[in-house]
Amino acid sequence: MQKLIVVAVTALCLIGTSSLALADDAMKAEMGNMKDEMKAEMKAEKDVMKGDMKAKKEEMKGKMKAHRSEMKAKRHEMKDKMKAQKGAAKSKVGEAKGDAQSMGQDMKAAVPAAPALTPAP
Repeated sequence: MQKLIVVAVTALCLIGTSSLALADDAMKAEMGNMKDEMKAEMKAEKDVMKGDMKAKKEEMKGKMKAHRSEMKAKRHEMKDKMKAQKGAAKSKVGEAKGDAQSMGQDMKAAVPAAPALTPAP
């Protein structure tokens, strides 16, 4: 009986230590799997964030490009208006010069010739 008890205790000791070793291996494997899952999730989240940032960046580029082209169009419009105003001003100056010349010619024609002065005796 004593031999059976010794054998049973020895068997329990061997089984207990080996089960702990097996449990430790299982625990390590499970922890490794959890770490891998967490890494995969973090990578997926990171990729999603990168995609969002790229989309926002492209959107901002589009807005800036539209703003620049709008400002360029306004600048060209203002240049065209200035050219038109310069052309109108030049034509007005030309008309004024023409009017002045014609008025000068009219004045010359309208002024009678002055009589010649004769010296006194």
